[in-house]
Amino acid sequence: MKQLIKLKILIVLVAVAAAGCKKQLSTPAPDLITEEKAFSDLAGLERGIVGAYATFNGSVNDREVYANALYSDEAMLPSENTTGRGVGAYRWQTDPGTGEVTNAWGDFYFAIDRVNRLLGQIDNVPAGTSSEITTKNRIKGEALALRAYAHLQLLINFANGFGPDALAIPYMETSVISKPSRLTVAQVFGKIRADLTAASGLIPATGLPSTFNNRTRITLSVVYAIQARAALYEKRWDDAIAAATLAINAMPLATIAQYPSIWTDASTNEVIWKLKRVAGDARIGDIFFDRGQSIIVYAVSEKLRSTFNTTTDVRYASLVRLRGAGRFSLGKYVGGDAANPNLADAKIFRTAEMYLIRAEAYAEKDQLANATADINTLLANRITGYTNQTFATKAEVINAVMQERFKELAFEGHRMNDLRRRLLPVNRIAADAINAQGAINLTSADRVYNWPIPGAEILANENMRQNTGY
Repeated sequence: MKQLIKLKILIVLVAVAAAGCKKQLSTPAPDLITEEKAFSDLAGLERGIVGAYATFNGSVNDREVYANALYSDEAMLPSENTTGRGVGAYRWQTDPGTGEVTNAWGDFYFAIDRVNRLLGQIDNVPAGTSSEITTKNRIKGEALALRAYAHLQLLINFANGFGPDALAIPYMETSVISKPSRLTVAQVFGKIRADLTAASGLIPATGLPSTFNNRTRITLSVVYAIQARAALYEKRWDDAIAAATLAINAMPLATIAQYPSIWTDASTNEVIWKLKRVAGDARIGDIFFDRGQSIIVYAVSEKLRSTFNTTTDVRYASLVRLRGAGRFSLGKYVGGDAANPNLADAKIFRTAEMYLIRAEAYAEKDQLANATADINTLLANRITGYTNQTFATKAEVINAVMQERFKELAFEGHRMNDLRRRLLPVNRIAADAINAQGAINLTSADRVYNWPIPGAEILANENMRQNTGY
């Protein structure tokens, strides 16, 4: 991490000076803006938290979406893709230098470092009035939640398994260039829970600025959603049910009529938290469709497409954009602005995910009626003329949840990680493997099932242990 964070720090705005540089300079330049100066008042804190959000936008989310699609059975490599982009990861020819699956590591830690710089100074910022204290607490809560979210996603993507004693990641709580060791999964989850608990006590339930209405800032609903996802991966089923319920109560599901507008960014129905994209920002859709060459880089797999009733399921039309006979391009990130194709907001948490988390947790606690009710509620808001399903066993319910996660959360950065947390294989069908060069079935026993820690991190930090098999 020393090397990666150091390289990132070199390009940080002058307003956030690197701690290592301060140690080296015996006489700071008179115009040097340190963290103490940048975060000296509430206005500076507000600028700082907005800057922290900016580090999460663009590459961080896009890398997760891309990596999970390439590695799993969501996407297929069409013959028209002659660019070579991502083929190593798609064919599971993975090593510590495979950027498609490792680049998120450095991006997340850069974002964490930005958050930690603010947190390192916030307690020193004066706040006299009740309003000022509320604002200061809210910003601190946002920062703690961002830190917890970033570490959660790092754990999900890079842990060497999800058992409590498995190697996870370093948990960075201060801005420092160092050579940290990896904590265990249990240790990291404990720190995530602590940050989120603290955040939930600092972010007010009401009276937030109007800028929070567009769902791009951390609110209590977002904290609940992060808690629910973390509890799912940690198998804390009661916590998952409780947190998902709070998120669901705060943000209802989109109806069948409302669902398409989520993906054109015409509405924020059921969006709990998203990262806003505007002209000039990275376009998620460009990952999957090359506008310049009019090439589908990675298509929606036939395996995924075949799970939908294309007539009655509203999700299909948003998922798939047909670009000619047999050309099934991804539609979720086409966006709603014809002048800026492929420009779309990144939806980080939606209420649909909360229903599926709660259904899975209910099933694990053998509360099959409650689990079934959540599945049926979701699908009644997705499928015209839907008839409620019934399930005879816990296994049937969990299989149904996993199938709906495959469909509902497709190309949102979940699929490979969902398979991994249950030690399930990737099984591609023949129609999706025409250019896979034999990369058809991947099991938890295979060397490349888990992703590696980046090679640059291993070389720069002798305390960093690599994942098994690399």
